[in-house]
Amino acid sequence: MSYMNRRLVINTSTGGLDYYPYPHNIEILRIKVSIQGREYEDGTTLKADEFYRKLNEDRNLLPKTSQPSVGEIVDMFQGYFDMGVKEIIVVTLSSEMSGTYNVCVLAAKEFENKMKIIVFDTKTVCFSEGLFALEAEKLLNEEIPLEVIEEKLIEMRKANTIFFAVDSLNYLVKNGRLSNAAGFVGKMLKLKPILQVQESGKIVSIEKIRTTRAALQSITSKVKTFTHGRPYHAYILYTGNPKLKSYFIQIIKEDLGLVDLYESPSTPVVGAHVGPDVIGIGIFLDHDSSLPHIEKL
Repeated sequence: MSYMNRRLVINTSTGGLDYYPYPHNIEILRIKVSIQGREYEDGTTLKADEFYRKLNEDRNLLPKTSQPSVGEIVDMFQGYFDMGVKEIIVVTLSSEMSGTYNVCVLAAKEFENKMKIIVFDTKTVCFSEGLFALEAEKLLNEEIPLEVIEEKLIEMRKANTIFFAVDSLNYLVKNGRLSNAAGFVGKMLKLKPILQVQESGKIVSIEKIRTTRAALQSITSKVKTFTHGRPYHAYILYTGNPKLKSYFIQIIKEDLGLVDLYESPSTPVVGAHVGPDVIGIGIFLDHDSSLPHIEKL
C-alpha cells in the first residue's frame, strides 16, 4: 500500500474493520488467538464465522488470546517508517481489557525522533472501537493535525457505551470475568447478565435477568435511559448465534423503532472472552462530526 500523504491510522483487530463493507485505508494490528495449541491471527487466518462454528461444535473449547510484543510493534512501526510514513495514530481497544495499548505506547517511544505517533485508548471494544478509527481516518484525510484529531476522539469517547447480554456464563467464568461462585449461582438460576462497557473502559455487570426476552428488553430500556431523548448513532454487535441476533433485531424494532442498523460481528479475540451467545448494541451520542456510514437516529 502506498501512503501518499505519509499519514496513517492503525486499529487493533478487535475493532471489527475486517468485516466492515465500506472502503477504508486503515491498517489492522492483529491480536492472536490460540485454540487447542494452534495459533491464529484475528481476522486473517481465523475469521469470525469459522471461529464461532468451532465454538458451537465444541462448547468445551477454551480459546486463549495474546497481545503483540513490544518488539513486534517496533518492527511494524519501522516498516511504516521505511515506507515514508511520518505520522501515525494507533487506535486501540480499551487498556482495561488488554495490554495492547501499553505495548504500543512503549514501542512508540522508540520513534520519538523519527515519526509522530499518537496511541489512543478508545476505552471500548468491538465496532465502537472501529468507529474511532474510521473517524480518525476521515479527519486525517481532511489534513487535520494529529493533536486536534486526538482532541476530537477524546470528546467522542465521552459520549458512547455498549450494552450487551450474555446467554451463557461459561466463557465469562472460564476467562475470569465472573467468579466460580457467581457462575455456579448464575447457572443454577439460569441468570443472563447484562453488561456495559462504561466510560472508564471497564466491562461492568449491571443487572442479571432470568429470560432472554427480558434481558433484551432491559437493554433497550437502558438505551432509552442513556440517550435520554438525544440524537444518537447505533449498531448491533453479536457473536455466533444468528437466532439470538434475529430476536434482538425484532425487540429493538418494537421497543426503539430502529430498523436496518449496521450489524457487526464480534471478532474471534472478543468471542474468546465472551463466547458464542452474546448480543448487544453500541451507542454514540451525536457529536460535531457524523460517524461514517452510521445513520443518525
